[in-house]
Amino acid sequence: MSDSASEKDLARLAADLARSLRDLQRELEPGRRRRLRPPSPRELLRFTDEVAIPGAILILEANVRALRLLQRAIRLADPDRSVTDGQDTPVRDRAVQLSQTTVQKLDDVLADVQDAIEGRPTDDEAERVLEEARSLRDEIDDRLAAEADADEPDPDPEASATVPVDVDAELQSIKDDLDDGDGDDGSSST
Repeated sequence: MSDSASEKDLARLAADLARSLRDLQRELEPGRRRRLRPPSPRELLRFTDEVAIPGAILILEANVRALRLLQRAIRLADPDRSVTDGQDTPVRDRAVQLSQTTVQKLDDVLADVQDAIEGRPTDDEAERVLEEARSLRDEIDDRLAAEADADEPDPDPEASATVPVDVDAELQSIKDDLDDGDGDDGSSST
C-alpha cells in the first residue's frame, strides 16, 4: 500500500468518527431528548400482578423459613427449654413415653444379648432351657462320635439317621415363646 492510500483510509476513519460524535452530541442536546413517559395504569397493574406481588410473596416466605430455622436452632442450642415452650400435648406426652419405653427395652435387649454372648441366661427358666439344649447337643455329639467309631453299617438306616438341629434357632424360638407368654398376662407393655 502506498502512503496516499493509508492517508485516505485515515481521513475516512476520522470523518466517520467526527460524524458519530456529531450524532451523539445531537442526541444529548437538552431540547432533543426523548422524554420518558410514566407507565400507563394497565402497564402498572400488569407489572404489579406479574412481578411485584410474586416477588413480595417469595421474600416473605423466605423470611418465614429463615425465622423458623432460627427458632429451631435456638431450641437445639438450649436443651433445658421445652420443645413446645410449655405447651404439653397428649401427642408429645405419648411420644416421650414411647421413646423412654423404647430406650428401656433396647437397654434390656442389649443386656440380654450381652448375657447370651457370655453364656449367662437372665432368668431361671432360660437357664433350664439352655442346660437342656446343651445336654441335647452333647447327646447328639456323643451319638455322632459313636457312629463315626462304629466300623459296620447299621442294619436300620432310619434309626441312625440324625436330623440336623439348629440349637441357636431353637433357643430363640423358646425365648420368643416365653416372651409372648409374658405379654399375655399384661406384665409387659408393647
